[in-house]
Amino acid sequence: MSRDLSNRRLFGIVGGWLAAGIVAAVAFSISAADWARPGSPLLQSFAIVGALLLAASLTAVLAKRFGWSGKSGFRAHVGFASLGLALVLAHWSFSVFQFPTVLLLLLAALVALGLWSRSPGAQAMAGTFGRKHGAFLPPTPATRERLKALIAEKRNLLESLDPQAGEATFSLQPSHWLAQPTKALAYQRLCNEELRLTGAMTALSPAQRYWRLLHRLLAWGFVGGMILHILLVLFFAGYVADGGEIYWWHFTDWDF
Repeated sequence: MSRDLSNRRLFGIVGGWLAAGIVAAVAFSISAADWARPGSPLLQSFAIVGALLLAASLTAVLAKRFGWSGKSGFRAHVGFASLGLALVLAHWSFSVFQFPTVLLLLLAALVALGLWSRSPGAQAMAGTFGRKHGAFLPPTPATRERLKALIAEKRNLLESLDPQAGEATFSLQPSHWLAQPTKALAYQRLCNEELRLTGAMTALSPAQRYWRLLHRLLAWGFVGGMILHILLVLFFAGYVADGGEIYWWHFTDWDF
């Protein structure tokens, strides 16, 4: 049996859990029972488990960087994210005019972009690499000399940035940006110039070039917003309640 996650199965998993989350959110929103409120023990538990699953999905997608199977990591990423999305949707209960709605919009954009990358995005990329482009033509002598100089500069930077790495296979990681941001920026500029000289980026549309960066920015934006929401609900319950009842589990009821 194939270990690949087909597009049909991918859309089925995401669509199924999304539908379940929406149905649950509608059911809870029209119920007058105390247990159906977003901060009830039941729905707060949904939110906690959902947040943990979404965090797990973020780590699962990095499986290859830790020597694990990339396919298994991707399947776990989809499964955790889909179930986590359903649980946080149920917790939301269509409380539209609240901060969590912004988080769900970020999450919806993440899901939509991820699905695009596996269907129209993947088809566009396949079409790009299936055609001949000027980027694959031999460089001029002047360009060749400049590329040699660029590679030499990159190797010199790597000696202090990551001495164990090879220039041909090295790519900047978050740890490099955090530890040595100036050198990481200098290395990225050299990479950008190399791509410009080779014409490697001219064959790609803006969507193909930047979708992965946008996906990461949306993911980190969601994670940051989720952490802020958790801190406010658990430690600044007085502020969140805004004079109303604090009926959810929390540590402190600080206000500001």
